[in-house]
Amino acid sequence: MFPYNPFTSPEHADFLLPGGKPAALLVHGFPGTPLEMRPLANALHAAGWTCRGLLLPGFGPDIESLPTRRAGEWRDAILDALTALGAEHAPLLLVGNSLGGALCLWAASRHPVDGLALLAPFWKLRGPLWASLPLLKRLFPRVRPFRRMKLDFTDPQMRKGMAQFMPGMDLDDQRVRQAVRDFILPVGMFDEIRRAGAAGYRGAARVRCPVLVLQGERDETVRPERTDRLVRRLAGTVTYRRVPAGHDLPFAEKPAYAEICAALLDCAASLVHR
Repeated sequence: MFPYNPFTSPEHADFLLPGGKPAALLVHGFPGTPLEMRPLANALHAAGWTCRGLLLPGFGPDIESLPTRRAGEWRDAILDALTALGAEHAPLLLVGNSLGGALCLWAASRHPVDGLALLAPFWKLRGPLWASLPLLKRLFPRVRPFRRMKLDFTDPQMRKGMAQFMPGMDLDDQRVRQAVRDFILPVGMFDEIRRAGAAGYRGAARVRCPVLVLQGERDETVRPERTDRLVRRLAGTVTYRRVPAGHDLPFAEKPAYAEICAALLDCAASLVHR
């Protein structure tokens, strides 16, 4: 997939911030790493929480193996981490961003947690191609989406779009630019993401714990109307807030981050005082 792997530095690794008795498991999105969840983890840790940032199988330094990974591996990794945290900590808060939100929905429907926080929770994309992925992965198993495009790496809109697709990439690095041009997209990988989203949506009806849902009003990846539909499916008590943001909710440099962080800390505090 990547001639040059942009996720090998230590900040992309799984992390644990030891703290008090309450614990939070934070799960990144696609194609991210625990780095994107660090700001929220640091805020929770400062409030006395033990925080684990989970690196999903096939992401980060192992991104080359991602086309061979299955949604079940991602779900199992979350269940294993919840079991380990739950053995020594309570209350237990599960936090998922984007694809991580779909995986956390499923996990919360199978494993007892005290609270669930979802940031731009992915479960389905628009368009007929999404439903056709099981067939397309057989007909066109690999594509190079950027090979025929004239990419202008100085264009602000292009850089913004790439930042949402691959947060943390240095688009001024010539190796990264070449990696983008040579990027190979295994269609089967997106079918696994489709499976993860569908399983999360099904699991939502079985989630009984309190749920915080944060959704960007300008999000073009996870559309607000789809999150509206997901929220109506949740069985437990739901706090749903739309914020003036796109799909980049966990990033501390974004204008809406203070509101997002405050909402998560309020959610966490309510679990401690239940």
